[in-house]
Amino acid sequence: MEHAAVLKRMDLFAGLDSLELVQVSKRVRHLKVREGETVVREGEPGDSLFIVKAGRFRAFTEAGAFPVELGFFEEADLFGELVLLDGGVRSATVEALADGELLELGRKDFEELLSYSVDLQVKLLRNLVQDLSAKLRRTNDQLAKLL
Repeated sequence: MEHAAVLKRMDLFAGLDSLELVQVSKRVRHLKVREGETVVREGEPGDSLFIVKAGRFRAFTEAGAFPVELGFFEEADLFGELVLLDGGVRSATVEALADGELLELGRKDFEELLSYSVDLQVKLLRNLVQDLSAKLRRTNDQLAKLL
């Protein structure tokens, strides 16, 4: 599949073999986004995660009196994964800072991948936990600097 080579470079799919990458590739949807376009909006329901294929994106929250930057996403980064895990609403707004490309993986497709094989399930969940752990550590570091 055309996305397999791109997916192979991404941390979420580290350690997957060729057949597993093909399974993922069959399930992602390619999106082109324009500069300034909002990809996800804080507080809205969601059912997919996004992987940056190209471009630069910023995440921010509008919960307070003014927007607060939460971080940036570039090639091979992912965002939106929390809704796949907890079924909640989007925790931030993400917008494109330049024209870009995303790969979208929906909840149904993610669940199909998890049921494809135990080996694939372990790899995907391990990689997802590592990604979330890194994000949590960055957030803790940022919070410590503010206090």
